[in-house]
Order: sequence, then C-alpha cells, then structure tokens
Amino acid sequence: MIKRYRKIAVAIGAMVVLSAVPHAFAEETVQAVQESAGETAPSELPYAYESRSYGYRIMCPKQPAFVIPSVELDGHEGEVLIFENEDYYIKHAWVIHVNAFPEDGVPNLNAISPEESVELLKGIMGSNGYEGIMLINLTEDNKAIFATTAKEIEIDEDGDGTPDATAKADSQMAVLFFRGANGMRYGLELIDNPELRASSVSAFLAGARTMQALQ
Repeated sequence: MIKRYRKIAVAIGAMVVLSAVPHAFAEETVQAVQESAGETAPSELPYAYESRSYGYRIMCPKQPAFVIPSVELDGHEGEVLIFENEDYYIKHAWVIHVNAFPEDGVPNLNAISPEESVELLKGIMGSNGYEGIMLINLTEDNKAIFATTAKEIEIDEDGDGTPDATAKADSQMAVLFFRGANGMRYGLELIDNPELRASSVSAFLAGARTMQALQ
C-alpha cells in the first residue's frame, strides 16, 4: 500500500550519486536511471493520459486500469494511475501529486550550486528514510531529485535519540520531485510490487519527462 506522502524540500544538481549517504542504490536501479537519461517518449510508453482535474498530460506504459484521487490513499492532492492490481493490492502504479512541495521553501532548483545541493540532499536523506538519493537532469533544462525508499529503517522506540529497533517495509518505492514548465510542483511515486524492477524505474522516469500542462 502507499505510505503517507513525505513533505520534503527538494535540492537538485547534476546527475551524480550522493556519495556521503549511508545507503546506496541497487546496481540495477543506477543502471536504469543512467540508461534512461536523454529519453523522452520511448515506444514502451504508447498511451497518453490526460488529467482534466489537474491539468497535465503524461505518457504511460499502457492505459490505467483505474484512476483514483490520491487523497483517498494518502491525503494529498493528485491522482493514482493504477496499471496492475489484485483486488485492493496495488502491483504497479504511478502516484502523481500536484503542489507537492512548498513554493517558498524551495529555491530555483536549476540555479543552485552543487555544494548547496549536496548539503540539502544530506538533510533530505537523513529525515526521510531513503535507501538512496540521486541528483538527475530530468531533461536538458530541468532538474529533479530521484530517490528510493528503504527496505529497512532504524527507529527510536524509547525516544532517547538512539535507534534501538529496525522496521521492515513490505515494499519499496521510487520517488521523483521536480517543477514542470508550467511552474507546477510535481511529486511522483512509483509503486512496483513485490519488487522494484529496473524496467519499471526506466519507464517511470521516461514518463516524467513527458509531463506537460494541458492547453
């Protein structure tokens, strides 16, 4: 199931893996991100989904079986494009949030320095339980942050400031944050159960590159 949407401040730089973080991406995830760079609308994204409610268009791997308001799952504004499910169990979906991060709380992501990006990303990594975090050029002139949620998270059960237990997640998600050409603040999540596949990550990033405002 979808975990509660995380409020984060996004910092972006050139495509690199942040080497100072305690966890890294799986090798196949890094490869999927690198291989998807520069792709726009590949043949594996043949279906154009248009949201009249939120004013965007995005290319998808196929027509969604269901589209539901994201508020029904996590209380945030947007939609869930469900491609595969078994009853109430979501196997493959894209969650698309609009107004996903504060306008005033995030600098011009395409203008901040690499040093500023690294410092901000360290804070994001430390406060959101991500397994890995990566800075990417989503398109030639627009930057974004890509991360995956952790399978295991250390938690402080007694409140003494020291982790003393480990929580295991039943699934893993990829997340992406960026501004669209229309200034919309997008937050996308990839649900891919039971395992996060490199092919799904590649299609997810390619789809994000096709997002545009409806005229």
